[in-house]
Amino acid sequence: MIKLKKSKIFITIATILIIIIAGIGSKGDMIENLGIVSGVGYDIEKKASDISYNSSFLIYSFEGQDKIINRVITGKSKSLGENREKRQLKSAKRLTVGLTKVFILSEDASIFGFKNGLDMLHNNPDVNARTLCVVCKGKAEDMLKYPVLGFQSSAEFISGMTKNLQEYNFLSMQYTFTDLIVRDHAEGRNLLLPYLEIKDNNIETTGLAIFKKDKMVGKADMDEARIISMLKEKNVKGVLTLQNSSKKYINCYTTSKNTVKCSKVDGKYKFIINLDLKGNILSNELYDNIDTDPKIMKRLELDMTNYVQKMSNDSINKIKCKYKTDVLDLGRIAAAKYGRGTVTDWDNVICNSDIKVNVKFTVDDEGRGDF
Repeated sequence: MIKLKKSKIFITIATILIIIIAGIGSKGDMIENLGIVSGVGYDIEKKASDISYNSSFLIYSFEGQDKIINRVITGKSKSLGENREKRQLKSAKRLTVGLTKVFILSEDASIFGFKNGLDMLHNNPDVNARTLCVVCKGKAEDMLKYPVLGFQSSAEFISGMTKNLQEYNFLSMQYTFTDLIVRDHAEGRNLLLPYLEIKDNNIETTGLAIFKKDKMVGKADMDEARIISMLKEKNVKGVLTLQNSSKKYINCYTTSKNTVKCSKVDGKYKFIINLDLKGNILSNELYDNIDTDPKIMKRLELDMTNYVQKMSNDSINKIKCKYKTDVLDLGRIAAAKYGRGTVTDWDNVICNSDIKVNVKFTVDDEGRGDF
């Protein structure tokens, strides 16, 4: 029995060693010989009909004695494949993209379309499928180079900020490289990505970039982005505020859940979005005696319902008139019910559909009350 156990342990260790040696022989290497790509930036430059592709890598380099340095190297060429040649000419180490945290698209590159870059990354088996993707104002290269106090690099900060957008602003976490691929190829779906700017000496999220397939068609500010996400996503959370003045307001930390019903009459689609909102009161300076008078509580619930209802209708009208695209992915629901693969232009169909929103807001928790 003891010999059998020793034999199994030996076989296990031998197998692990073979795998390690095989990895080093083909693609693996010592950490000191690798440049770890933490962030990727994608820019374009247009001069008349001439296009140049600029792709930038934010690289961590391990220099021994626990010393880590980072720098940005950029490849510029007439095709994306050539950029690999250009970048490697500027690096003494082999570059690896398996640990990339963020992929930053400049606004110009997003408007031009990211399909070429997406296809190239998709064909690279080493790319991290969970890399977070964002759009930035200005050049992506500048965003990668921007120093952020308390962080090793801007990529670390942007990654953390994007992951935590879901906490208080009703945004989802569907901003990964995988999400880009799915939405670019799926019927009746479009992409939303966080839009970043450098403001007041800091990087911050200022809205959502709205895409039609692989091209950016507009930007929603944060107020509009919150309501779009509530209408689109199944389960998100954030803060809703009713305010009369700087001293008269109420904040509710709210969970939003929605269901969508789709019907088709005489060739025209109709959608009913039911929003179920449940809020916890964070701060109340607007409603007196709310914890003792049920009528006051009902008034709050009705006021918040009407407030969200108006925001929803305003947002839907803007989606139809300004963006002219299926921002809410309603085409996916219609296709699932009435058949896929019909070569239907869902962006056009949804913009000409009847979309109604029903809102119900209820208070789940009144907080600690007055003191």
